[in-house]
Amino acid sequence: MTDASGALAALLADAREADPAHRIDLRDPIAAHGAAAIEAVGPWLKEPALAAFAIRVIARAGLDGERETALAALRSARRRLDPRFRADVDWALGVLKVERVPEPVAARAPVQLPPRIERPRTTSRRPRPSQPTP
Repeated sequence: MTDASGALAALLADAREADPAHRIDLRDPIAAHGAAAIEAVGPWLKEPALAAFAIRVIARAGLDGERETALAALRSARRRLDPRFRADVDWALGVLKVERVPEPVAARAPVQLPPRIERPRTTSRRPRPSQPTP
């Protein structure tokens, strides 16, 4: 067993034993193991006590570089997943799909306004109150 797989195994054991309020603290350290983490928590999707956590680990690993692997895992699990967790999977799939930022549109040439036409003023020449009268 390599150091990385040993560390992942220890994190998974800790997560399995942790209460849900503290389990989430292990999401990022587990997800940092990438595809190995996705594969390791895949079976947890069948366990109601661990399914929501597994979905979040898979989504995090997807955001951290394993996007295609995470999308494939979530899509294949969605069909056979407990209906209570389908909304979580849909959320995770949405997060992973949104992560792709569209290419910027080529900059358009600035719109040039037509020249302003000055009209002659046709007002009577009444003195302004601040000016002395002639």
